[in-house]
Amino acid sequence: MSDTLIIIQARMGSKRLPGKMLMKLSNYTLIEWVIKRLKKIKIKAKIIIATTKKKEDDKITKIGKKNKLKVFRGPNNDVLQRFYLAAKKFKAKYIVRICADNPFIDFGEIDLLVKKFKSKNKDYAFNHRNILNSLYADGFGAEILTYSSLVKINHKALKKTQREHVTKYIWDNKKKFKILPILANKSFAHPNLKFDINTKKDLNFMNYFVKKNSININTRAKRIIQLRKTVK
Repeated sequence: MSDTLIIIQARMGSKRLPGKMLMKLSNYTLIEWVIKRLKKIKIKAKIIIATTKKKEDDKITKIGKKNKLKVFRGPNNDVLQRFYLAAKKFKAKYIVRICADNPFIDFGEIDLLVKKFKSKNKDYAFNHRNILNSLYADGFGAEILTYSSLVKINHKALKKTQREHVTKYIWDNKKKFKILPILANKSFAHPNLKFDINTKKDLNFMNYFVKKNSININTRAKRIIQLRKTVK
């Protein structure tokens, strides 16, 4: 059994774009893009979906089972507790957080994140966006933390925003954690580019972008970035 748990965070109740997980981007729903691209990872890890116990998220569970993934169902707004309970259940030593509104998540960047994190004695690492001058384009990587760090923040985080956003307590208390920023190489160093989908406008643009450039499930992140740079 792997000591690494990859958790896809997904629910139907998005505030800005309700039901977006099942909205289509080309031939697949957003969550299917994430699942299919993640399954290409080379590292040894278990991939699960973490959603809520709400009736509307039965649809998320159905997609998980269809794609042969375990689904953990926990609190709706206390996402931190949901992650903690999932990690505890699957006995994870390392937990990778994946946002399901990043359809172009890249398996190579996930492999890189996990390998670099395991080679260092750190509490938390990331390569999902430009923080601490990492310069990453937004939407291809993820966050990773140790189980002991997750236990700590689950115990310490009291603010509502810290319960809703899994790693916010770490960023609010940076001096208490050993943080490893993965620095983007030249291909990924485009901090002005964002590929996550939060609104209908984002989805409409990405459908146009995917169709115009014949992007599919197998298209690597470097190629997607190259193509995006040509769009005005």
